[in-house]
Amino acid sequence: MASKKKEIQLQAVILNQTQWDEMLLNKGLTVVDIYQAWCGPCKAVVNLFRRLKNEYGEDNLLHFAVAEADSVMTLLPFKDKCEPAFVFCLDGKMIDIVRGANGPLLNRKVIELIELERKIVAGDMQRPEMPELLFIEEKESEEEHEEEEAGEEEKCMVVIIKPDAVAEGKVEEIKQLIIEAGSVILAEDKKILTDEQVRNFYESKSEEPDFEDFVLYMLSAPSYILIISERKHGQRSEYLILKLLMINLKEMLQNQDLLHHCDIQDRVEETSRQLAFFFSDFSKQRNEKFVERTLALIRPSLLKERRESILNRIVENGFEIAMQKEITLSEEQAREFYRESENQDYFPYLLDQMTSGPTLALALVRENAIQKWRDLLGPKIIQEAKKQYPQSLRAEFTIHDSPINQLHGSANTNEATKELQFFFPVENTMALIKPSAFEDKDKIINKVKDAGFLISELREAHISPETAAQFYQDHEDKPYYNQLVDFMSKGPSMVMVLTKENAVDEWRQLMGPTDPTKAKETHPNSIRAKFATDIMHNAVHGSSNEEHAKKSINFIFGDIDLESLKYKYIYM
Repeated sequence: MASKKKEIQLQAVILNQTQWDEMLLNKGLTVVDIYQAWCGPCKAVVNLFRRLKNEYGEDNLLHFAVAEADSVMTLLPFKDKCEPAFVFCLDGKMIDIVRGANGPLLNRKVIELIELERKIVAGDMQRPEMPELLFIEEKESEEEHEEEEAGEEEKCMVVIIKPDAVAEGKVEEIKQLIIEAGSVILAEDKKILTDEQVRNFYESKSEEPDFEDFVLYMLSAPSYILIISERKHGQRSEYLILKLLMINLKEMLQNQDLLHHCDIQDRVEETSRQLAFFFSDFSKQRNEKFVERTLALIRPSLLKERRESILNRIVENGFEIAMQKEITLSEEQAREFYRESENQDYFPYLLDQMTSGPTLALALVRENAIQKWRDLLGPKIIQEAKKQYPQSLRAEFTIHDSPINQLHGSANTNEATKELQFFFPVENTMALIKPSAFEDKDKIINKVKDAGFLISELREAHISPETAAQFYQDHEDKPYYNQLVDFMSKGPSMVMVLTKENAVDEWRQLMGPTDPTKAKETHPNSIRAKFATDIMHNAVHGSSNEEHAKKSINFIFGDIDLESLKYKYIYM
């Protein structure tokens, strides 16, 4: 009975519209679990709410309640909905909602709003205007949800890092702090601002006596412009999301003595206009879904213990593992990859960890892969991940007594490109469609393109015995060598230079095992499984390593610029 009593005290019961209206008069934040009569309140979140009440309820600013949708006129739009809904009420109105029993999200929203409310009550800031949520009709169709998401895309703001800070190399430090504050960098550019851009952004300073000198300063050298947003965690009013973001960022930058190096957009209502000034095609880009790649690292200690569990979580969350490589970094390699962290206290441990054994590097692919992977990872600080995002990978997959987290993800598009190139350098390899598969060349070429290779060079050729001998020099001591050379010179072949990250190994994977019988068993989608008949007539050939590839390519195509082919692949 004691347990029952605690649970009732934890969540007030709202039975009618009058009690709902009285609840809205509560001092502070009230989180209301809206339920259906046939299923009752959500039991899955009670322990979470009890913990939050214990940790944040001492000043009586945090309250919890339950309300049946049928009993309260305001909540009729929720009637007959299967999914639980949690409404956040503050300052006499509904300001936010979470659909579904999403514990980490509920936890995070409560903490954010309570900390904001405490600052307001203490007089540290004025209460921002918070538009009320209106529920005319709960949207259910996929099309409507997509429209909702499209609207959320515009919740962003501009940060300008000033010319002096750019010249002093402060950009990466500020960017890292922005990310640690829970923000996403949606777009960035280093450029000299126009007079119109400076005056528009700093309009609030236009009456200051030295404003014209300031404008000249801002026009004198490149600034660094960022478009940032909060990580997407459900529906929230645009004004509130940006106000919280602005407050958190300014506080963190001030603590690190970096606030004077940059300026954060100070008028939320001007967001769309600011975006148009700095990135004219931004809205169009943000409304388009695009497939991208990001780097993921599983560090040695965790790889040894939980490899398969993590890989399963990655696949379950919609990522395709496009490439993977297990590598033990040398100290020189580790220092190069983490050079921006050299001055951090944890760097010696990080260096020791990254050189202690194999690291698994993964190239992950999906729509908006960079941000999706960072959301799945959770915060870098383990304690924060466990507290605010207990279902994140960094919270779930921790190593006892380790001061650093065990997983890595690229911070933005530029970082992803550099980091993928570090672990999966772009290579050229020589590929050949043999005479026995020449009739299927178009189908094979399509498989090559579908696998992401750039066909940098393509030539139909009648291979001479001398050229065949060059290709198969590694097999010179084999009994079938002469027969193989003779076969290769009996008809036309298609010779290609293929360019891609990790091209040599990727092409050999796509070819499949030498014996097509084995290929059908172990690699049923490989080229040899589909188009080969026996070991001699196994459809395709590929270089065994990058050095062999260079020799073979030069032998067939002459002295071509292989580095320019890599450059073309990267920037196509």
